[in-house]
Amino acid sequence: MSNQKRSGILGFALYFSCFSVDLVALDSDREQPIQIEADIAVRDERAGETRYEGNVILTQGSLRITADLISIKHDSAAADKILATGEPATLVQQPASDQAPVDASARQIEYIRSEDLVRLIDEARIAQDGSVLSGDRIEYLVTQRKVKAAGTPGAGGEGRVEVVIPPENLRRPPGND
Repeated sequence: MSNQKRSGILGFALYFSCFSVDLVALDSDREQPIQIEADIAVRDERAGETRYEGNVILTQGSLRITADLISIKHDSAAADKILATGEPATLVQQPASDQAPVDASARQIEYIRSEDLVRLIDEARIAQDGSVLSGDRIEYLVTQRKVKAAGTPGAGGEGRVEVVIPPENLRRPPGND
């Protein structure tokens, strides 16, 4: 491997070691290295963007994002926005050791670090332990643990959100999820 290729790979590795995709996750996830696999990786310093294209897989601890394309926007200080697109893009993560993994998908998944916001856009779906939330757009404010979902607009202009909660999840005492 040439020195130029080594320094390019090292630059990508160092860049991402400073950027943690710490959604709702095991505490240990933030301490894990980020690994990205893709067919193509391009970093554009002038545009403030790094793009990974083709069968992209990003892992960090229990977090796994798969997408056709992952774009990471950054300024001189740090990376602030990750955008995953696919048919669909998926995100799977273990929120706590005693909880089932969260499985999310959408045609576009955004994580905006400065706002602590995860946004699922277009055919958005989140599932965990048999419960499912789906709509056109789902936003999750991580620090506030607040979810907002909007439905797909229909012919009348009104969108609908669908929530499915299995009976066994309704019988659990509060705080045992």
